[in-house]
Amino acid sequence: MKMLMCTIYKVNVRKPNDKVYLIHSVEINSVLHSSQWYSSPYSFDKEMLLKLLEEEKEKIRKKLEHFAELLKDAGIDGTVKSIHAESPGVGICKAAEEVNAAMVIAGTRGMGKLRRTFMGSVSDYVLHHCHVPVLICRHEEEQAKK
Repeated sequence: MKMLMCTIYKVNVRKPNDKVYLIHSVEINSVLHSSQWYSSPYSFDKEMLLKLLEEEKEKIRKKLEHFAELLKDAGIDGTVKSIHAESPGVGICKAAEEVNAAMVIAGTRGMGKLRRTFMGSVSDYVLHHCHVPVLICRHEEEQAKK
């Protein structure tokens, strides 16, 4: 999906001297809600939690390197940044404000309407709360259906 967003930006939006900030909003919910680090219902294994957090940090580092490579391969001048916020949508809006963004380009994960209704949608949040124009790119598989 990131490559699709890079292509849409490069073909339809890009202007000379643009600086792109590719933001990865980090969620560690999977680590925090993992039963692996609980040794009993009332205590937890600190070492296991630290191990899981280190593994998560490594995954994030690899993603950031991959995103930087995508920008480089597309010939786009940019910076890759990870953010930690109470929710991804809030983090993206704050990051856009911090870097004085002119536009936000967000992707969708192609969730169904029911799941999106209960879980919320990051792109929907960004669209309604960001103070700059927002371009939402459909998931590649969703795009192919049309």
